[in-house]
Amino acid sequence: MNYGYPIEQLARSAKTQFQMGFARMTVHLMPQFDDVAFEPSAQGLKILGASDLALAIPGEVIRQIHASDVELTEPRVRLMYDTAVREPVMWIRASVGDKYAEAVVQDLVARGAEIEEVDWMSSPPVIRAKAPLRTILGYPQTLATVSQNTADLRMWLSHYAAIPSDPDGEAA
Repeated sequence: MNYGYPIEQLARSAKTQFQMGFARMTVHLMPQFDDVAFEPSAQGLKILGASDLALAIPGEVIRQIHASDVELTEPRVRLMYDTAVREPVMWIRASVGDKYAEAVVQDLVARGAEIEEVDWMSSPPVIRAKAPLRTILGYPQTLATVSQNTADLRMWLSHYAAIPSDPDGEAA
């Protein structure tokens, strides 16, 4: 497993049972992307991303190539299995207007993010945080809504951490 890409989405052909052939052909038609890798599989083409931001453009390119003949699954978190099940934790850097900063901080906290810093002296303010990827899937769209499409968002992998257990001792 390539641990530098903690999120994946699957592209499948709606016209064939032979997903490996579809996946290999599609890989050859795709341009190079930063923060994205492609992995042909018997289930279809795995699009591996550094964040869900990175998955948007490759998904659109695949739709342009295959039109309505392609199905894209929802992005999902990739876990690491070694001595314990580990999940990706992401760094988040959001630059937002003054009037949106408090709402963004509150939304991140509600998603289980640790706020590392809010630079109120910067114009616009910059929020730096860490959060498990599972709690911030889809966050780019949420931030765009909260900030009325004015925020600048960057997310990247910080590390993999053991999945916390609940009070009954079961993994999340």
